[in-house]
Amino acid sequence: MDDKEVIWKCRRGTKELDILMSGFFSKYYKTASDKQKNAFIELLSLEDPVIYDLLLNKISSKDIAVNEIADMIRTMSLKEQ
Repeated sequence: MDDKEVIWKCRRGTKELDILMSGFFSKYYKTASDKQKNAFIELLSLEDPVIYDLLLNKISSKDIAVNEIADMIRTMSLKEQ
């Protein structure tokens, strides 16, 4: 998937998720490993409520790499506060 498609998928149904997903893309995606990029794309394929639950640490994904990306996004958002 090219970067333009990933940026488009970062656009979510809520402004909060838009900010988090776009923020991760702009800060980390370019330098991320292929495994991390694939996990981020997998995260973006999920429904918004599931992404919220992953980011709020209410649930875990079966895919450990997706959980690691959710942790990175959570940490990123805490650093910005």
